[in-house]
Amino acid sequence: MTASAPHPSVLIVDDSPGVLLTMHRLLSPHVSVQMASSAHAALEVLTSDTALVLSDVQMPGMDGLELARRLREGRPELAVVLMSGIVEDSLRRQARELGVLDVMRKPLQSAVLLSSLQGWLNGDVDDASGVEQEDGDDGLLPSTPVLQAPELSFQAAQACVGGINLLPGVLSSCVFGEQGELIAGSAQLPAQLGAYLGFLCSTSASLSLHLGGQQPMQAVQIEFGDRVLVVCPFGVGVMTALVHDTPAASGVKSWMRTRAVGLDPRSLH
Repeated sequence: MTASAPHPSVLIVDDSPGVLLTMHRLLSPHVSVQMASSAHAALEVLTSDTALVLSDVQMPGMDGLELARRLREGRPELAVVLMSGIVEDSLRRQARELGVLDVMRKPLQSAVLLSSLQGWLNGDVDDASGVEQEDGDDGLLPSTPVLQAPELSFQAAQACVGGINLLPGVLSSCVFGEQGELIAGSAQLPAQLGAYLGFLCSTSASLSLHLGGQQPMQAVQIEFGDRVLVVCPFGVGVMTALVHDTPAASGVKSWMRTRAVGLDPRSLH
């Protein structure tokens, strides 16, 4: 491992802007964090200081297993950990064959992740796993629950939309889920907007890395002359508001960012 590097960093790879934001908030107080919204983007942002890659398995295009395969070919010394909502024996076996340290099961628990992370970066794989292996398990590392961005409920999304609509200058607002599905909001905004906003957030996350950003995208404001679209990550999804002018959009964006930062995971289940 590269734990002896002067400034080791952890690269988080996930196509969900909400997951990237949540993981960054958890890990950044303890270690330098890089982010990528796809496996291809991860290969581009790798540096000599990257000590560990923590990647989702299911992603559009190249998946986490293929990313692990390419990293093994190009950076065999690099520690790789995968995470997935469903951890089957076949997945764990494939991961082990690729030299992956662990396959972690979502939803993610922060305390376990931080403890495991310390073990991985120190090169202590046994301590990082946190579970003794039993006879007959083929030596596969056990899956470990870790943290993930909170899921969105209709109640939480509706409360968010209700708050946005009370702000001056707001024409309409919506909350979209992780897959771009409309959860709550005005019929004035087309339902297919969610897919475009998901792509926008993922692209912004990758763009931040290329610009040398140290934090994930927190808000996007797009001006169309007669109206302004404001977008902000919200749990695993996004919230968006259509505002009639730029001055009003500034206040709306500030409210939305505050709402996202103060998100209570208990209200989203």
